[in-house]
Amino acid sequence: MSEQSIEERKAALKERVKEQLQASQDATEQRAIASSEELVISVEEVDAAVELAAEETKQRWIRLEEVERGRWRAIAASLILLGSLLGMMSGALILQGNPGDIISSSFFAPTDSVDLIGSAIQAEEGFEVEDVTVELIDIESNTVLRTTKTDSNGLFFLDNVISELHLLKLSKDGYNTMELKIIPEQAGVGPITMSYGNETISRDHHTIAQGWDLESAVGLSTAIGILTVITGMVGIQAAVEVRRGRRYRRTQYLAGIALFSRGLIVFGPALILAGMITMVFIREQFDDYQEV
Repeated sequence: MSEQSIEERKAALKERVKEQLQASQDATEQRAIASSEELVISVEEVDAAVELAAEETKQRWIRLEEVERGRWRAIAASLILLGSLLGMMSGALILQGNPGDIISSSFFAPTDSVDLIGSAIQAEEGFEVEDVTVELIDIESNTVLRTTKTDSNGLFFLDNVISELHLLKLSKDGYNTMELKIIPEQAGVGPITMSYGNETISRDHHTIAQGWDLESAVGLSTAIGILTVITGMVGIQAAVEVRRGRRYRRTQYLAGIALFSRGLIVFGPALILAGMITMVFIREQFDDYQEV
């Protein structure tokens, strides 16, 4: 074999080895690049997955908070609603009776005549005064209608006296004469004090236009019943406003008005007040709280 042929073979062998080494190096670099790209893609995917999981967790907590807030608003609304309903029930009970029937009933009907009972006592020492002349006088005609005297206990009694304005005159030697304007009633008249002297003392003991008569009392009761029902209705509106959660201050004002519904005297207002206190703790749940 010639020397030239051997050199050519060596050169060809070196060339193949170099090509193989270059190919191996290129393959290694390609694998490194591919591994790097795969690693970058994996990190991005992991980050995206973590962000998605965090967002889902956040949304889940927000939903839980909304449910919790809605639950507390529902509790406050229920308390105010129950207290207001009790107030409306109380108002309905007040209005349930017929005032006309009450006034016209025999129990409250005015009595044409009564038995008049009274007593005379000494003003300074307080003992009973006996033998005091008691005269029942018609005011318009100044006519003496009935006459009697006090007994040993200072008591006097006049039966079947018409329930109209009369003048009751008590007199005795050594004592001032007492003249009293009265309208006889079943309860009688209170003790009449007799003081020493010889003067005439006039007093007005009749009860016309004094205090509340039955019609005025029934009218007041009716007004209270109507007011109770109206304030109870305001409380129902307050409960609705609590569920809406829009205006905190307005809702508290409405609930405060509902306190006057007086459901079962104290139970209704106590429930409404509990609802108002609950609203204080959840006031940030109302839309306009930041503006208050």
